Amino acid sequence: MARGQANFESNMIYLAVITRRIPILGPLLPMASHLGAGGNPVDFGEIFDLPRLSEAIQTPLLQWSDVKKAPHSSPLVDYSKDDTESGAETDLIGCWSLWPTINKKEKKPHGSIVWTQAPSWIKLTKDGDFTASLSALAKMLLPEGRQQFLSTLEASAGVTYDDIPKNISAQLYPDDQLACFDILYWVGTTNTYEWERHNHPVWELVGTNLHFTQKVEDIASEYLRRLFGISGNSETGIPPYISVHVRHSDFLNQCGNVKLEDCAAPLSAYVRRVKQVQEELVILHGPNSPLAKVENIVVTSDERDPGWWAEVHRLGWLGTNEFDEDIGTKYGRWYPTIIDAVIQSRGSAFVGTQGSTMSDYAARRVQDWQHGPWKLVRWRYKDADLNFSGDFAKRNHGL
Repeated sequence: MARGQANFESNMIYLAVITRRIPILGPLLPMASHLGAGGNPVDFGEIFDLPRLSEAIQTPLLQWSDVKKAPHSSPLVDYSKDDTESGAETDLIGCWSLWPTINKKEKKPHGSIVWTQAPSWIKLTKDGDFTASLSALAKMLLPEGRQQFLSTLEASAGVTYDDIPKNISAQLYPDDQLACFDILYWVGTTNTYEWERHNHPVWELVGTNLHFTQKVEDIASEYLRRLFGISGNSETGIPPYISVHVRHSDFLNQCGNVKLEDCAAPLSAYVRRVKQVQEELVILHGPNSPLAKVENIVVTSDERDPGWWAEVHRLGWLGTNEFDEDIGTKYGRWYPTIIDAVIQSRGSAFVGTQGSTMSDYAARRVQDWQHGPWKLVRWRYKDADLNFSGDFAKRNHGL
């Protein structure tokens, strides 16, 4: 969502800035692992304030809807079919594929275009980690670098998928003017998993300036007022709260041989972290500040077990889950997750789940936009969080 896609769109914008290109932002696409099958794409600019970002980074921004017509139900069109009735405009283009290069277990790229495989030396490290270097990708977008990359064995071998005739695909090397890549999630400037670190250049240039639109801010305010039982339309009546993000769903598929009850962090771990950020609020704002006495806790989660949510409510905490169906019906399948992200970002402090990009972004937003403290809860085995700092920096060293 506004989690993973915000990450790789931010990476693309950063790459465009350092290569003096104009980024074309794709729509948010439903993912079966996160939102389930079905649902329509949503323009990136419907969720994020692109004029504000463009002004902050002094770079023009486009969306695919500004460039090409496509059926609203899908941003991808089958070139072999007649799409004149839908008004779709199609072109065949060649793109770079990073995925088979950075992840040797994969043989196919992401997506449905004609791909040319990038050479192995785009990897940020020589070990098994799958992260591409943004500097290497920037070089690929320069005329001399493009020719150098196209002369490699990987590129000359060609990559043809999706039953596109070879007489067509053989001519579709990566376009010089319109550069495209199959995935920009696993990239970094100097470190792997950079979005988990404090000194993340992409966040400092792009992420911190990627604010939500007024439309989604207003929707979030509506549901926060309902959550707190406040009438009227004013945001001023919404009390300070600590936002919590508990990610389960697809994460619990990564538990291996560990029992689910041991793999998922218990709510008691989140309670402990909430107390820690409450103590930090006192230190940050002083004992006499209203922010030193924040007792309201708002929980967002992809958990669907009513018993788990009953336990949340027994703690005296509030949950956004009761509005998911209503939000989805009114605004579309994307919106429950989007509104959760907005609500997380407004917390006076934040507690999230270690390893979740949504939690990473929420922590950074609360830190930069609300000047609030944050902690992340570790999981995967029993009592995993007890000896964990909860910080970005130490997470990468297994502490």
